[in-house]
Amino acid sequence: MNTQSKGVTELLILMIVIVMVSGVILLMVRTGIISVSAENEQVQILNTEFIPLGRGGELAIEKFQFCMLVDNNYNCQGESDTFYFGDKVYFRFTIKSSTYNGEIMLVENYRIKNPHGETVLEIDEKRNFDFRKNSKDKTEAVDFKDYFNLGSDLPEGEYTLELLINNPLIDKKVTLVKKFKATYGGEGAEGE
Repeated sequence: MNTQSKGVTELLILMIVIVMVSGVILLMVRTGIISVSAENEQVQILNTEFIPLGRGGELAIEKFQFCMLVDNNYNCQGESDTFYFGDKVYFRFTIKSSTYNGEIMLVENYRIKNPHGETVLEIDEKRNFDFRKNSKDKTEAVDFKDYFNLGSDLPEGEYTLELLINNPLIDKKVTLVKKFKATYGGEGAEGE
């Protein structure tokens, strides 16, 4: 082997070793084995997914119900899919999610669309609901309840609820789409 190709080979091997050592160090920082601190405060230095390791896990919305009322024990009273304008529309559901490093974090957002497909209510990042809990289990089932008011100046017809759930710890999002009817009177949820 000539001197020039030997030097190039050594340089290439050195670069591979540097990249591998850097990757191992970043992985150790990311998993918490090594922590970086500045003036006695822990600082997260990795703000992006530099190491392409997927965070496995599951996230699912289960047992969704529209209700006339949801009590403090998350029981649905008067399950219905038809509501009168001016009423509160309650809904309950269960989230099944994997935990990450002994913690679960869930973020709830939703939007309501009228029969024409126009958004009439949006609960987004500014007004969302966050749930955070420590857990010893690999998966957790968490019950949620929420409600919104049906305004009285909206058109009658079939409305759409788009429920968006996010678990930023495992980098998973799930959306559930449910339809319900809104009416001014006549036979509705209360008459059933």
